[in-house]
Amino acid sequence: MEFPDMEWMLLKCEEGLPSDLPKMTTLYTNAAVPLAVLTEDARKTLLPSRIDDGEPIVAVDIEVDATGLKSVVPAGNKTSQGVRDVDLDGRMVFPGFVDAHVHLDKAFTWQRAPNPRGRFEDALEILRQDREHWTRDDLMRRADFALRCAEAHGTVALRTHIDAGPGSGEAAFDVMAELREKWSGRIELQTVALCGVEQYSEPGADSLVDRALGHPGGLLGGMPRMNLDLYDQLDRLLSIAEERRCGIDLHVDESGDAAAETLRYLAHAVLLRGFSYPVTCGHACSLAVQRTERWTSTIALVRAAGINIISLPLCNLYLQGRRNSEAGTPGTPYWRGVTLIHELMDAGVPVACASDNVRDAFYAYGDFDLFEVFWMSVRIAHLDTRLEAAPQLVTGSAARIMGLSEQEGFIGAGTAARLICFEARSFNELLSRPAQKRHLISGEVMSEPKIPDYRELHCSNISTSV
Repeated sequence: MEFPDMEWMLLKCEEGLPSDLPKMTTLYTNAAVPLAVLTEDARKTLLPSRIDDGEPIVAVDIEVDATGLKSVVPAGNKTSQGVRDVDLDGRMVFPGFVDAHVHLDKAFTWQRAPNPRGRFEDALEILRQDREHWTRDDLMRRADFALRCAEAHGTVALRTHIDAGPGSGEAAFDVMAELREKWSGRIELQTVALCGVEQYSEPGADSLVDRALGHPGGLLGGMPRMNLDLYDQLDRLLSIAEERRCGIDLHVDESGDAAAETLRYLAHAVLLRGFSYPVTCGHACSLAVQRTERWTSTIALVRAAGINIISLPLCNLYLQGRRNSEAGTPGTPYWRGVTLIHELMDAGVPVACASDNVRDAFYAYGDFDLFEVFWMSVRIAHLDTRLEAAPQLVTGSAARIMGLSEQEGFIGAGTAARLICFEARSFNELLSRPAQKRHLISGEVMSEPKIPDYRELHCSNISTSV
């Protein structure tokens, strides 16, 4: 893919321009932008220009400078006098991706702590044992590598859960604080404490909360399990969050057990308390195996409680439904493990899809690539039937769940000039060839990203086994 003045732009990206040069304005012409990622104002202006081939895409010209998008107009309607003109030739353009649920402290540990059976309970134990190796240097090396992968793939914001149970978390929170500062302006990094929700009712809860909220944008989180004290545990967590004026982000019902209903309990607790801060839940897999009348009423409660849902299709596809034959040989899974994405969206519940675990005992694969999450989610959850909305799952909807600006994850006048340009000219091309090259646009600069080499991770000879 060749662009006018590409050599100049790459040079600027790598070396920077002298401070006395005037700011450049660039007009990216003939871009194909998904209807889902346009701001409301842009939609009103651009809908007459919708590409007429059955796909929810709009042909536009995008004018940007170092401060952001100046205008988005129908293709061919913008004069290019006095600006640098780059013809995208009908290629698809997305806003920067937003990854609303990951685990940077666990990432890239698979090589030393694999999970050969692929079972959830095995993963818990394997990573519990590996945690002794999570020194500051180890965490920094793996997490920084993860952020470089995410940036190279086009991610601009990311929320990571951090193990914060007894004897863990302190080094990881400190590392994330350093990385938040180091990556400021490139990737916005949020953190969530991950522990058993019962810990918020136990001695030592104050130090856990202080550690979790001692960094900007920190949230309280956890993994509730069905038990006789569940409602009291959830209410205690909500009480603490209310006192500290922060949101919560929980892992719920990550199984194929129809009796797992912590999401339903949480919705009741939020409504009864009148909790007014953001509440987000990841996974919610068990909804997909419940009776229709049950999941319908639970989703209604979730909607009424204002709870956000994050689906983690790749990890859940990998972990859920694992089974063996009587002889102990692997058997084919009966279900895909994902929550009811369509039904939640139809009910008006904010939904996002995210990476979750990457190359660790919970998920052996991944690369912090939200485009992979998107195209896999489309195939796994049949989101091809709602492409007019699906791109928001990794852009605008995810940004709003993370509490970012209303403009983040969208394309329109006044939004950030941080975009991703694919080779594809339609959704069908985009989803048919996921390994295609992409370019990143940052203001007037377009560049081909360099993905970090996995060999960087091989500097540790630590070996563990279960």
